[in-house]
Amino acid sequence: MKNEYLRHTIATINYRFLKSVKDAKNEFGEFNLGKGSRSSNEIINHMYDVLNSTRVFIEKEAFDKKTPEKLNFQMEIERFKMELKEIDKTLDTKELGIDYSKRLLQGPLSDILTHIGQISMLQRLNDKPIEAEDFSSAEINSEQIE
Repeated sequence: MKNEYLRHTIATINYRFLKSVKDAKNEFGEFNLGKGSRSSNEIINHMYDVLNSTRVFIEKEAFDKKTPEKLNFQMEIERFKMELKEIDKTLDTKELGIDYSKRLLQGPLSDILTHIGQISMLQRLNDKPIEAEDFSSAEINSEQIE
């Protein structure tokens, strides 16, 4: 399998993301902590932008710097999930070198994981904490990307 480690990282992002938004209502999309912090909607929109820009860069070696349209909470979730599928397809077809892969992990993919943590924290503050589990033993593979 091409880019197995990166594809597993994308599947892990998918798994963690789905847990962070599980059973969230549309109103949660506007929830934020104030003081200029992003709402859940804005965080997911940013995550989509980072992931989409990364995929386009992998495919075309250039940035497509369009600002993504802001959508409602459920549509932001669906668009991000579709982009996870798209980048997984790209990684399945284009072999990347180890240095390139390291940069993707330490840059955009780690950024997205950080933002998933923010959404999880917002869920807790919104009285809907994420169910505890041992994430290291979760069954995760790229075929599960929804």
